[in-house]
Amino acid sequence: MGLTLSANSQLDADAIQAYLQEARLPLRLAVSGSDGCPIVASHWFEYRSGQLYCVLHQGALVAKRLAATGCCGFEVAHESMPYRGVRGQADIAMPPVPAEGQLKSLFARYGIKEDSQLATWLLGRIDEEQVVCLTPRWVSGWDYSERMSDAR
Repeated sequence: MGLTLSANSQLDADAIQAYLQEARLPLRLAVSGSDGCPIVASHWFEYRSGQLYCVLHQGALVAKRLAATGCCGFEVAHESMPYRGVRGQADIAMPPVPAEGQLKSLFARYGIKEDSQLATWLLGRIDEEQVVCLTPRWVSGWDYSERMSDAR
């Protein structure tokens, strides 16, 4: 599945895909609140076949707003120099699939031991977890490494 790049993307589609596959950062997900004000939440993610996958608790406000709006903004970006990342907008799907497989895949991706307290807690409420699939409408990537090489 090809990515649609915004006109001002510094990175091409191949570089964006490589970044999303390699980055072990949280995805910042933004959705409109019921009052029209944005809600931003960070989530583990996995990129595959042109889509981003997260697992959210079904009762979380952000999950409810995603279900209501069907779309979001997102960003995966480093918080320290040199700044680089990817942002975009996406359509949301919440497929009726068990979340356990995706959650375990996220544990592996982020180096979380399946027998850790966190993993045990999350798996203990697995029936309340929901897989969320983001299909990007457009993406934009940037990498300021070169221009910031002597900034420190």
